[in-house]
Amino acid sequence: MFPGLEPPDLEVVHDFPHEITETETEWIPMPDGVRLAARIWRPAGSDSEPAPAVLEYIPYRRRDARLADDERIHPWFAGHGIAGIRVDIRGTGDSDGLLQDEYLKLELDDAIAVIHWIAEQSWCDGNVGMMGLSWGGFNSLQVAARNPAPLKAIIAVGATVDRYNDDIHYKNGCLLNENFGWAASLMAFSTRPPDPDVVGRGWREIWRKRLENLPFYAENWFAHQTRDEYWKHGSVCEDYADIKCPVMIVAGWSDLYVNALPRLLENLQVPCRAIAGPWAHQYPHLASPGPLIDFMGEATRWWQRWLVDDAPEQTDERSYLGFVQHGAPPDPFAQTVPGHWLEASRWPCPNVEVMTIFLGDESRSEDAQFSDTQIHSPLDTGTSYGELVPHCSGPEMPLDQRSDDGCSVIYETSPLPDALDIWGDPAFEAQISSSAPDGNLIVRLCDVSPDGFSQRVSVGVLNLRHLCGNGNPEPCPVGTPVFCRIGLDHVAHRFPAGHKIRISLSTACWPAIWPAKNDPVLSLVNSLAKLDLPVVDEGEHVKQVQPAGPAAPPPIIVKTPRQPRNERRITRDEVARRTVLDIRDDYGKVEFANHGMMNDGVKWERYTISDGDPLSATCDIGWTLALGRSGWLAQTKTTTRLTCDETHYHLHATVTAIDGDLEIFSRSWRKSIKRQ
Repeated sequence: MFPGLEPPDLEVVHDFPHEITETETEWIPMPDGVRLAARIWRPAGSDSEPAPAVLEYIPYRRRDARLADDERIHPWFAGHGIAGIRVDIRGTGDSDGLLQDEYLKLELDDAIAVIHWIAEQSWCDGNVGMMGLSWGGFNSLQVAARNPAPLKAIIAVGATVDRYNDDIHYKNGCLLNENFGWAASLMAFSTRPPDPDVVGRGWREIWRKRLENLPFYAENWFAHQTRDEYWKHGSVCEDYADIKCPVMIVAGWSDLYVNALPRLLENLQVPCRAIAGPWAHQYPHLASPGPLIDFMGEATRWWQRWLVDDAPEQTDERSYLGFVQHGAPPDPFAQTVPGHWLEASRWPCPNVEVMTIFLGDESRSEDAQFSDTQIHSPLDTGTSYGELVPHCSGPEMPLDQRSDDGCSVIYETSPLPDALDIWGDPAFEAQISSSAPDGNLIVRLCDVSPDGFSQRVSVGVLNLRHLCGNGNPEPCPVGTPVFCRIGLDHVAHRFPAGHKIRISLSTACWPAIWPAKNDPVLSLVNSLAKLDLPVVDEGEHVKQVQPAGPAAPPPIIVKTPRQPRNERRITRDEVARRTVLDIRDDYGKVEFANHGMMNDGVKWERYTISDGDPLSATCDIGWTLALGRSGWLAQTKTTTRLTCDETHYHLHATVTAIDGDLEIFSRSWRKSIKRQ
């Protein structure tokens, strides 16, 4: 959430049980001599009575980009007797070294060294936890799988156990556009210099070294198009038994990262607590849409249980707090959504049973069959889908799905006589045939209200070359019926009485998914197709609850000379048969009162595609970033472009850096990568 935008029901807490001692910058040495920059909050009495500590280890700059969120988290822990440590990953923020990719072994080695360093400090009692959102949630799980001795528990928010299938790169073989979009953003973020007030006069040399060694991250990610060893590294699903400390896993239904919750609950051999709410990609006490929960209270109780209590009892805990969102007309700008909370004492839950809906002329009838049905969507189907990883309520969220439903093959039930609650993993099964060896199938589960609004509930996707797995894809047999089962994303949702359950089948989801090189016609052959829904009822193992509301320390003081602004515009040229989506995200201009730094950022995106031509797809992304204070201004500009032909993806990027008014660096990349 942007500094100054307070969740309306957030309680601001000024007084804590412990006074807080803060170290603005602490240098943590790595075995190879690199120093990592850390900020530390700890209880004032920890010099004489050592305290446990919690590490957050991310590349998003503790002095500016993530400063506002850090202030709403780590002082809380310190005020409750637990030290909070925020470390800039190697090559980011004020830390030495270079950032070469996500989740490299070196990154995890550094994290383990940091954990041991923390445990050895005189103010630490030797017990360390690790937590984080997104990147920090990923590496918390990955470091837990390495089992450093002082690490006693973790909390991962918005994270994944499978880097190939449940991140922003690929999904069941489909190339996600965010694979390129995040590469463009990470490249832009990596161009920023350290703070001269922290690193001193050598800041320009550090900055130039970062620029000269800057990778074009997309090159690596496009080079690995199947689930190979590159993606298996850091995917803790490869062996859940590697994790030997308790795990809390947290996700938002409006976010991409929901499937880790059931996978960890079902497979870990250590205590696991899961929490899922309606939120986008943010911590649950700062997120939108609401309702929010007392995440800081939940986290503190978790740390006190596993880091503070003497010899905590190892249990087989599999508890799960989940928000069941009620079907309603979609409002992407809603700050809160209707629903109720359920607490499951164990997961998998005996109160969840599978209900099968057979698709056909008479939905929900086991005898229903249908004639061969063709699926062939316009290539611009999907513009109502929303962002894969929305960060808050607003234009990134899903819209009314009716326009995309109109370009899809739909099946729906009659109006439901009673409300139906689901909680778990829906799945779609069918026999299909394809007119081409390549293609995508997208399955959207929607809630249709009596007045016709279509609300997206869950999604599943399949690259037809990956029918038999993501490791060794094969061409889809042309014209031959094949069986497919597509798992939809984990979800909790109530279809109210009078609403309809709709399945929408399409061959395109633009711009969320890059089109296959063919534009195939798919057929549902004359056989049963079905949807499995995980229906939940309250009972012995599931109770309705009402969690406490959110609370946090006070926000930092900032000035905003320019307020954030978002623009989304879709243009359809009916003569050229081309669709253009233009996005402009102005993150505003912020000045931090505590150290005087100015932070400025603007991002623009353009996605184009022509009807009937999957090779016409283009993606252009640009960033302008600036940091400065009186007498100092550092700016970077990046542009990135993705196109394709039948055999290759074509990647292009440029970076320009400006020190004051002087351009000090410029570089371009061009790379063609064979389509697999």
